[in-house]
Amino acid sequence: MNLQTFLSEALKNNGGSYNITTGESNPTDGYMVSLPNCEEIFNADDLCATVLKEYIIDNADELSSENSFVGLWIDNGMVYLDVSVKYDDLETACYFGIINDQKAIYDNANAVAIHLPTPQRSGTMTQQRTYNYMAAQKAARLI
Repeated sequence: MNLQTFLSEALKNNGGSYNITTGESNPTDGYMVSLPNCEEIFNADDLCATVLKEYIIDNADELSSENSFVGLWIDNGMVYLDVSVKYDDLETACYFGIINDQKAIYDNANAVAIHLPTPQRSGTMTQQRTYNYMAAQKAARLI
């Protein structure tokens, strides 16, 4: 798949994920976790191949990993672009989602969002890490 095909499919399906390194599109396994400070939001009427290419260039370092994907979704006339990392393990995905301040991660196999708690920001670093790890376990339904 190439970038233009991905864009066409994402527009038709109101979203999708694309790995610029491997060419993989819309994985059916694992969990997607957005990286902080990589999200861009704009009007859907402004979405075109040039905008997507510029986003990829601006986030090239973050997208260079084989587990990193350009995420695109459309909601209420707005386009959301982000860099997402695919994790195979639910607990790990929940943990990184929590510490990345994400409201949710995405379950590729079941095509659903998994909502996450707010990360712990007070206390010592050890207390924060422990709380966030326990919250990830709970979110992954392991406790």
